Amino acid sequence: MKFLLVTDLDHTLVGDDEATQVLNQRLQSNLRSKICLVYATGRSYASTCELIAHKQLLEPDYLIAGVGSEIYQDGILDLDWAEYLSQDWDKMAIASLAQQFSQLKPQSPKEQNPWKISYSLEPAAENSSTVQALQQKLTESRLPAQIIFSSNRDVDILPKTSNKGNALTYLQKRLQIPSEATLVCGDSGNDISMFQQDVRGVIVANALSELLEWHRECGTENHYLAGAACAWGIMEGMAYFWEF
Repeated sequence: MKFLLVTDLDHTLVGDDEATQVLNQRLQSNLRSKICLVYATGRSYASTCELIAHKQLLEPDYLIAGVGSEIYQDGILDLDWAEYLSQDWDKMAIASLAQQFSQLKPQSPKEQNPWKISYSLEPAAENSSTVQALQQKLTESRLPAQIIFSSNRDVDILPKTSNKGNALTYLQKRLQIPSEATLVCGDSGNDISMFQQDVRGVIVANALSELLEWHRECGTENHYLAGAACAWGIMEGMAYFWEF
């Protein structure tokens, strides 16, 4: 049976170069054939490819980019997933509604894609009320969309059916890998949807308060809070759940 390892990149797999290297070597030497490796990131596909090259990361079997709004295998976009997300998704109407909020500053064009609209939120003090007001507007307008707020700054608006967790479940079913053989790793609010799935999860020690708060309120025995940061924490979780 294959194991499915799904990890966030920034501040999880990447963040401590030595730890990343040790995990890479461990995966390559005796585990690569047993593990289907998936990177799940908020970054765009192009930005992710740059990071993989810069940090000399292993090439993943699948790449979940744009907070779950795109799935790639060998650089090719998964069109079934794209078609699924396109149902009832009205990007133009949602962008027009979001423009009413002056605190939302559009992120760079390269961070946008057909199934994701990304903003940075300023000023930080009123973040949660702005996000709530935006969600209320979307609901009133009957526009099926969800807001993923992370790092106390990033606002991603996605189709209702899209997030890292749903993308992970889609791959799980496609690869027929059961829950006990699936391990997700993350550090921030946009990883919460992965921990909400029927899988095992590792929260690295350097996780942001938004994820730690979720873990305090909703965590189960399937969620392991690592004592170590970044990739050291991933290895700790692999040893805990899989005895690797």
